[in-house]
Amino acid sequence: MEMNNETLRAFRKDFSEAVAGLQDKYGVKISIGGITYEQERFTTNMTVTNGRDNEEAERAAFDADVWRFEYLGLTKGMYKRVFIGRDGNRYAIAGFNTKAPKYPLIVIRISDGSRVRVSERYIKEFVDEYFAQILPGDLD
Repeated sequence: MEMNNETLRAFRKDFSEAVAGLQDKYGVKISIGGITYEQERFTTNMTVTNGRDNEEAERAAFDADVWRFEYLGLTKGMYKRVFIGRDGNRYAIAGFNTKAPKYPLIVIRISDGSRVRVSERYIKEFVDEYFAQILPGDLD
């Protein structure tokens, strides 16, 4: 079988479906990272996050990966932080999409639960707003 991007996408989908039962059985979250491939083989990292609570696992995954985005001002503990966008809607940070360098953060619009793509500049505005809200009272 020839490995190419289409084959790897199919593999990722099949893998996710195959481990769904294991996730439920053991109360863990299992994911695979980026896949690199050469002529004869492909490699990937597999992550197993322990914990029965999926929300807790997602929070731990966020905190483990946040160091990659410190340059935007993101810190541990900002998972599910709510921000008001320029359009007046409320949004929450829900994780990272490391495969989309232009839109690295997963943001959820609270009103309808939809995922929204936001640029790094917009993320910086989210973070600046967050610190503007907490710093005055916390420094006194």
